[in-house]
This record gives sequence, C-alpha cells and structure tokens, in this order.
Amino acid sequence: MHARQAVITKPFECAVREVELPAPAPNQILVECEASCISAGTELAVWTGTHQWLLDPNLPDWKFPFKPGYSAAGTVAAVGKDVQGWQPGDRVSYPGNHASAELLTIGHERGRLWKLPAGLSAEKAAWACIARYGFGAAVRAGLTLGRSAAVLGLGVIGQFALRSFLAAGAHPVVGIDAVAMRRDAARAAGADHVIDPTAGDVKQQLADALGARGAEVVADATGIPDAIPTAMSLACDGGQVVVVGSPRGKAKDVNFYDDLHRRYIEVSGAHGNMLFEPAHTRLAGAWDINKAQRWLLAALHAGRLSLAGLVRHRIQPTELGMAYEGLLKKKDDYLGVLVTWK
Repeated sequence: MHARQAVITKPFECAVREVELPAPAPNQILVECEASCISAGTELAVWTGTHQWLLDPNLPDWKFPFKPGYSAAGTVAAVGKDVQGWQPGDRVSYPGNHASAELLTIGHERGRLWKLPAGLSAEKAAWACIARYGFGAAVRAGLTLGRSAAVLGLGVIGQFALRSFLAAGAHPVVGIDAVAMRRDAARAAGADHVIDPTAGDVKQQLADALGARGAEVVADATGIPDAIPTAMSLACDGGQVVVVGSPRGKAKDVNFYDDLHRRYIEVSGAHGNMLFEPAHTRLAGAWDINKAQRWLLAALHAGRLSLAGLVRHRIQPTELGMAYEGLLKKKDDYLGVLVTWK
C-alpha cells in the first residue's frame, strides 16, 4: 500500500515522505488512518532536539529521522493470516504515528489497538491514547469522588487530567495556568474554578476558591521539574501530588522535611504507559491498559470525557512543522492539534 509518513528529519525540520508498505506479515495488522493528534510535550521535545532519549544509544527508534505521534484512529485495511479477533473494516484507536497508514505488529507495544464504540468519530477517538497520560492522575489518586483536585499546567495532558477528575466525580476541580486560552478551555470542559498564577499568590487564590488550605489531590502536568515543589505546596496536609507531565530534568531547592515529610504529603508518578503495565497494576487497582483505553473511548463517546475547547487547530500533514512552531511559540493560540488524513 502507498502511504505518507510525517518525519522530523532534524531539530526544527520535518517532512512528509512517500513509502510503500508491504502486505501484513502473519502477526501484523494494516491500519489506514483518518486522524492523528499531536502530543505537544513529547513531540516538541523531539522537534527541538532536547528529548533525553535522542542521545541514548540503547534506544535506536529515538533518532532522526524520527516518526512522531502516538495517538490515532482509523480503519483496519488488512490482517495477517495468524491474527485473530480483527478484520478489515474494524474502526480502531491505536498508538499510531502521524501517517496515512501503518503496520502494527501484534505483541509489540505499538501493536495494541482498540475497537471504537459505534458512532464515535475518528476525530474524537484519535485523542484516546494521549488522554491516557492525563487520565493517569485520577487512576493514581485512587478515590476521587467528592475530593477537591487542582491541576497545575493546562496543556493537552493537563486538560485531560482535569477532565478525567471531573468525569471521576472530583469536586471542586480547579485548573491553574498563566495562559488565558487554556483557562477558558478548562472552563468549557466544566472546571469549577480557574486560576491565573500571574494574578497573585497561587496558594491564596486556591485557598479562596476551595475554602480550605490546599487541594486534596494536585496533578502536576507542567513537565517542569521545578514546578513539582509548587505542586506540593498546593496540596493540603496529608494530600496527594500526582506527576503526569513528564518532568525532563532535575528540580532544585526541595525541602523534603518541611514540604513533604512533616506535612505527610504523598508524591507519585503516573506515566501513562508504566502505570498500566502488569508489574504496576497493583498500584492502579483493577486497571490495565486495555481497560483504560476502553473506558476512555466509551467516555469520549458518551461525552463524559469532554473535548470542549480543546481542539484549536485541524491541519494537513504538510502543516505539521507550522503546528510545532505554533505550539512552541504561540501558547495563547495553540492547544489541541488534530492532523487529518482523509
């Protein structure tokens, strides 16, 4: 099959290349993409050449030219002779690159795929794999019903953390970001309060919004290591801090006695892959990655997981570089970016 693939050829440059895909091997599935979504944190780290894995010789897939993207939706076009449970015509969500078609190898991390509920559009379903990384905040926190929650950083991952807390019954739910457009998107999704950290002391603003000193659960979705102590300061005594944005780097000036130990704060990581791997499912209760993705797709279909205010741009594959530049430099305009392939 003839296919188009987006590739980041080197820092700050990308292209769409034409390739021929072979027929599926016995354990492969060929999927034609309808829509894929940009995960700004991961993809911008590669786009700018700053992702830590680019320098790791043990990770050959993380080198230029790099095929970006890990969240897509489309239709099964063909299946290998040993594949069971899938057939041409099945509409699926999968961790796909930005490509018009892709071969998925069953048993490989990138070979997972999930059937769409009848009537769910590909444009909505394409967000499901990205959504898992924010959704991990609600899973890692455990009980959420009726607990106050604050989300620090309202990029795409933070938006899904906030929206997952709302879907899981947390109350009140507060979004915190300096970008007005992102706060507006959180409001559109149903946030009870939003806070501009440049408008005054954030701890006091949060206390005023909650009527209490600190939130019971705080999700850090900034991707900035030095923001984690701030997130800790926003939790109530005995509260939880869940890190869902990948913090690339090292934090400074963390007072573990006064800010963590003495206040009985729990700080935990919730990477959207590792949280649902078999060795970690005891931490996530009854969840595994398949249950998580099925829940996300069902919640997107039902509207329980809202996309209101999230998708700001729909682009063609050739506009990917422009979108990366917008996400990097125009944070008051760019948030969710959908790549359309049909």
